[in-house]
Amino acid sequence: MPPPNRKQPSRTSVVGVPSNSALLSQANGVSQSSTSTTHSKHYDALMDFQARRVQRRLEDLERTNPTDIPAQSFIPANSGLSTSTSQTHLSGSTIPNAGKKKMSSNVRRVLYGRKGVKDWLDELPSTPTPPHLTSTAPPPNRPPRKLCSSCGYKGAYKCPKCGEFSCGMECAEVHRRDGGCGV
Repeated sequence: MPPPNRKQPSRTSVVGVPSNSALLSQANGVSQSSTSTTHSKHYDALMDFQARRVQRRLEDLERTNPTDIPAQSFIPANSGLSTSTSQTHLSGSTIPNAGKKKMSSNVRRVLYGRKGVKDWLDELPSTPTPPHLTSTAPPPNRPPRKLCSSCGYKGAYKCPKCGEFSCGMECAEVHRRDGGCGV
């Protein structure tokens, strides 16, 4: 069963400016109070929606940045606030270091060891080497082919002097006769 058709609010009306239907109803003698109550309901709903959206965005930002520096670290030493490390109890006795929390070394390292974009850029090498100078091909998976030095066919025999391959006795004779060994 399809959902019932709902009346959608006008997308062209501006808050604070009467819509065409309000002006038409005013001209026909319909009371303005009924249209103004619906208008104020829409306005209130819009304001509530915007407030919830802003609050949700702020909560998301707080959740993604939970390691903010505490506000106590921004209070200057001569601000006039009591900076004593002891507090007075109701009985009149003092409790030493009751108001001051000691930061652990890990928290201190995280809070004061943050890097900015400028620090990250300073750590980059000043002139990176071009990639075509540092690129190398991986070693081949197959051993090199043994090809005949005379005709290029599959070589079966190796020359004892230079190590080049020959496919048969005829090519080995050509290799020896033409000085393939450099002799």
